[in-house]
Amino acid sequence: MSKQVIIAENAPKPVARYSQGILVDNTLYVQGVIALDPAANKLIAGPMAVQARRVFDSLKAIVEKAGLTMADVVKVTAFLADLEDYPAFNEIYRQYFTADPPPVRTTVQARMPFGALVEVDVIAVKSKQI
Repeated sequence: MSKQVIIAENAPKPVARYSQGILVDNTLYVQGVIALDPAANKLIAGPMAVQARRVFDSLKAIVEKAGLTMADVVKVTAFLADLEDYPAFNEIYRQYFTADPPPVRTTVQARMPFGALVEVDVIAVKSKQI
C-alpha cells in the first residue's frame, strides 16, 4: 500500500492536525473543507452560494493536485448549517459535478467551525489504465 500526503496551495491549510488529502494507492480521501480563503486561512463572508463556491474550488484544487478530476469523485458528504440552504447549495454543486454518473452524496445539517455555512469532504478514485 502506498500512502501520499496531498497539499494544494489553492486550498486552505489545515487549522489542526490533519492533512488536506491522503492518496492511498488509487483512492483519494479529502478533508472536510469549509470556506476558508487559502491566502489568509480565514472564513470568507457571504451567503451559501459564495461559501459553497469557495469550498468546491478548494476541493477541486486538492483533487487535481492528486492527479484526479472532479469526475473521479465517487462520494460526497455535505454538512449544511441550515437545510433551508439546500437549493442554493445544490445549484453550486451541479456546476462542479457534471459527469455521469454523479457521485453518491449524503447531506446533513450540522454546526461547523468558525460559523461556516457549509463543509464538504470527498472520496475520489483514480481510474486504472488498462
